[in-house]
Amino acid sequence: MAILLRMPRRRELWIDALEQRFPDQTVVVSANDIIRKNVDPADIEYVIGWSIKWDELVQYPNLKAVLLSSAGIDHLDWDLIPEGVVVTRLIDPSMSNEIAAYAVHWVVHFARFFDLYRSQQHQAVWEIAPTRPDKTVGILGLGAIGTVVADRMGDFDYPVVSWSRSEKSTPYGRHYVGAVELLEFFEASDYVVNLLPLSDATAHVVGADELAALGSGVFINAGRGGTVDTEALLQALDGELHAAVLDVFETEPLPPESPLWSHPKAVITPHVAGETNPYTAIDVIGNNIDRIEQGDEPLTQVHRSTY
Repeated sequence: MAILLRMPRRRELWIDALEQRFPDQTVVVSANDIIRKNVDPADIEYVIGWSIKWDELVQYPNLKAVLLSSAGIDHLDWDLIPEGVVVTRLIDPSMSNEIAAYAVHWVVHFARFFDLYRSQQHQAVWEIAPTRPDKTVGILGLGAIGTVVADRMGDFDYPVVSWSRSEKSTPYGRHYVGAVELLEFFEASDYVVNLLPLSDATAHVVGADELAALGSGVFINAGRGGTVDTEALLQALDGELHAAVLDVFETEPLPPESPLWSHPKAVITPHVAGETNPYTAIDVIGNNIDRIEQGDEPLTQVHRSTY
């Protein structure tokens, strides 16, 4: 068995993690590496990574699975993924905790008026903001990562509500389900943390009506940029919406001409809310490879029929 690794960043760490987990397997990172290490393409059974060249998969006749190094699946090209090849997404516990920390940071930032105090600093103003009631945090997308984020918000005693496309068993306040209740979810939230994946069902699911329902709240996007109507977001920022913290965008990198860069109510971060840890990720990926080798369905499998 050989493993093809397709990672543009932190590659050496990924190779080290893979070689520790699979010491008897050959790890290659490119077509030239395959030639240099004298690996038969027929020996490549697993492709791991993010920047995968979908059209090259047909070159590996014994390929069993593509194991993504992220939770995102919007870049999958099913037309080029051979039939019978298993695809899994990655829920890395380290990345989930990083995204939760990102969300908590920004909720605390606005809930405790640190944006106001920063502004006052530039004016040499010493003034304590009035206390206001606890604000409700809405988790948009209560999957594996959303559940961790909700846990962390609960640790800080923030009231939590959640929304997903399907019913979920959750201890987090009111759980809203489906399109009909999406507006109610936004109305019930003071801060919305968007963690939705991008699919046909979620494209631009956050639009003008939803942002209007959020009112003077804060919108935090650590999911996928394409789930939000950018024009509607800009209009909301020009209106009542207090702020938007944006880590993901419909086009990445965010184009220099985007008005989001200079909008006074927008905070921009370059898709860094959560980064996959190669060592914790390989534990998850390795367990899935073990399951496939044993004839079992891997965890977090992405089914072609669903997407």
